[in-house]
Amino acid sequence: MDASEVAKHWEANAEAWTRQVRRGRDVFCDALNSPAFFAMLPSVRGLHGLDVGCGEGANTRQLARLGARMVAIDVAPTFIRHAAELEKTEPLGVDYRLADAMALPFEPSSFDFASAFMSLMDMPDPGRALREVSRVLRPGGFLQFSILRPCFAPPHRRVLRSRNGEPRAIELSGYFESTDGRVDRWWFSVLKGKERKSVEPFS
Repeated sequence: MDASEVAKHWEANAEAWTRQVRRGRDVFCDALNSPAFFAMLPSVRGLHGLDVGCGEGANTRQLARLGARMVAIDVAPTFIRHAAELEKTEPLGVDYRLADAMALPFEPSSFDFASAFMSLMDMPDPGRALREVSRVLRPGGFLQFSILRPCFAPPHRRVLRSRNGEPRAIELSGYFESTDGRVDRWWFSVLKGKERKSVEPFS
């Protein structure tokens, strides 16, 4: 799958994603990933940072609140529009730009640090994105990122339940199969029944 196709998927997701995230529907990120990420983050006060795959900008804004001077990129214009609109009404000095992580539009050694919250795993060539991040980091700079652990996102994953509905095991298969080009469809887990019927799944 090439970069333009991935960008089309995220642009198609962006409007509903922004609306749901801002309503607190991304429980995994709000309750687990983001708190853990920020708990492990070194001090960024006074540093120039790049947020790679910023989405609607919530985590970038938190980095700015911690005292970093932030630039943030995403491949989806709608994400950048929503993030920039919030920056206008609640300015934190974040510079949001439409850009591809695999071809960063920055000079070498431009940033003190980079962050990537759950974005590298959805890129066609994460290795290329990492090389680009390395290029734009100053010597001694750092990258902190989060991704899904592959064992929790294999080609096949199913929760096995007892007759009364209690989870008893997780069935996994295809762990070593390539997932290159596969498109998953899903909703945030807190969306149930009627609410799922009212919105398209993300892809």
